[in-house]
Amino acid sequence: MCLKYMSDVIFKTKVDDLLARRVKDILRQGSFRDEEAFLREAIKEMVRIYELRELDERMEKFARNIAAKHSMSLSDAVLAARVEEDDEL
Repeated sequence: MCLKYMSDVIFKTKVDDLLARRVKDILRQGSFRDEEAFLREAIKEMVRIYELRELDERMEKFARNIAAKHSMSLSDAVLAARVEEDDEL
């Protein structure tokens, strides 16, 4: 059995005083153990947001492609769905 261990990567960054004070205020509230815990969670959240944006863009592109292939108006699509539903009942 082979176990793969993930190594930690260190990010170095500078922030302005206002942002640093806001982070310290959050830490004082006790929501996070320390700056490292806060920054890890912030990075995870930003990665999730980015991935959701990418997914949204792919879904939007897919919807546009489907709409281009099937140029039925919204009203016609609703009527067709109702007819299909009535036929099944």
